[in-house]
Amino acid sequence: MSYLDATADLLKVARDTLRDAVAPGLPADRRYDAAMVGRALSIAVRELELGAETRAAERALLGGFYDWPEGTLPQLRARLCRDLRAGAILADRPDELRQLLREVVHARLAISNPDYAGPRR
Repeated sequence: MSYLDATADLLKVARDTLRDAVAPGLPADRRYDAAMVGRALSIAVRELELGAETRAAERALLGGFYDWPEGTLPQLRARLCRDLRAGAILADRPDELRQLLREVVHARLAISNPDYAGPRR
């Protein structure tokens, strides 16, 4: 078991304990706060489980889009932001850009809010 797996397991225990043992005993006006903490713990677990893979996939997508496989994720994200602000790639490659953004957003939603992302299309 890796350090990240152990950390994810620990966070799951904390989340489940909060949900199953702590939150039910809280006054009604504090249950929302407990639910928010539980959601934050769930996001942290998914980040540990999926984050590295998600970032690697995003880097590969952006690197392929720009034909710049050696670019780092921050460099590629910065380039995408500059190009989006300039409007250049939207005019030149709209379908490819739409697909790229859809993939990146769905990957990030898988971590931050998987219920919102729904099935991939």
